[in-house]
Amino acid sequence: MKILLLNHNVVERSTFYRAFYFGRELADCGHEVTLATVSRRNVLRPVVALREGVRVIETPDLGVWLARTGWDPWDTAWRVARFLGERPDLVHGFDCRPVVLGPSLALKALAHTPWVSDWADWWGRGGAISLRKSWIGRVGFAPFETFLEERFRQFADQVTVTSRALAERALGLGIARERVHFIPSGANVRTIPVLDQRSCRAELGLPADAPIACFVGFVQYDLALAVRAFAVARRSVPDALLLLVGPRNREAEQLIAELGLSGAVHSTGTLPFARVPVPMGASDVLLLPCSNTLTNRARGPIKLGDYLAAGRAVLANPVGDLVEVFQADEVGVMAPDDGQGYGTALAGLLKDRGRTARMGRTARKVAEEKYAWKHVSARLVDVYQRAMGARASRAGCM
Repeated sequence: MKILLLNHNVVERSTFYRAFYFGRELADCGHEVTLATVSRRNVLRPVVALREGVRVIETPDLGVWLARTGWDPWDTAWRVARFLGERPDLVHGFDCRPVVLGPSLALKALAHTPWVSDWADWWGRGGAISLRKSWIGRVGFAPFETFLEERFRQFADQVTVTSRALAERALGLGIARERVHFIPSGANVRTIPVLDQRSCRAELGLPADAPIACFVGFVQYDLALAVRAFAVARRSVPDALLLLVGPRNREAEQLIAELGLSGAVHSTGTLPFARVPVPMGASDVLLLPCSNTLTNRARGPIKLGDYLAAGRAVLANPVGDLVEVFQADEVGVMAPDDGQGYGTALAGLLKDRGRTARMGRTARKVAEEKYAWKHVSARLVDVYQRAMGARASRAGCM
């Protein structure tokens, strides 16, 4: 079967990975999978490459910075023309920015292609768009974002959601319960290995025996919470270090300086994804700060699966669907979403490295046995069959 996955992010950022990991598992089952995602720089021509069995098309886009996140009419039109010509058997669109929604609707209306809509973030109506730093993004785009994510999903044949909060929102829009499917993001055990801690530290030039916590993130929700918590932890674990992996954050840098942490915080900057397991492997504890906000309650952080796959203890907060994961298995600790409570829990983990090591082993075990993308993706079988009706193939994986 020819399956088209549509993503609004720049390649190798955010929800790109949810779409790609689904596509990779579908390709393993023998399907012909294409993933369209936004090119980092190209404005006129696409970049096409085969990645682990998935044909990834980086589509040309005229947007700049935040505008290069799925809003470009040229990119939308390019995708409509390209994929109407290719005629996939099914389209799975991830969120509802124009570069996803336009071709999804066109294929459904003009080619009668079954459309599955994935809801991966709560954007409008007080969600993630309200966290934008720019006034235009935070205020100007908010009504349009809300309109897009609420108005058109009723026309999708099936809807997949990454959290129970989004499932309830979909039901609140009047979408029938049997068309809404909770499919959380999984763990990338295929390309994130458990690495030797000392070797990783030597590679990064870090002390062999220091207690180390690590925050990984391109979208840096609650990074300030992680920094404040680390300051609290350092009071009782004075040799502790903090690794930050991701783009430069000036506000975080200012906070680090104000708290007198500059010598204890090491920033790698943005790394190629293949290099990210190294700082995770160098760490004792991986930080997943999630304050109790609407945006976080509706998230299903892909980062959690990456952390579990890395085989390290995770420090999170009791928010949304995270609670179920930490209650089911001792993969880490949940702590209050304030600097003092989160920091006290971090100090406890950094002091008891035998405990964190046991949690890390459990994390990798459940990543392989319960949360691997191959297990999560198996749930797509029923969704696609429902979308395609009698046309769904029941051979092999589907």
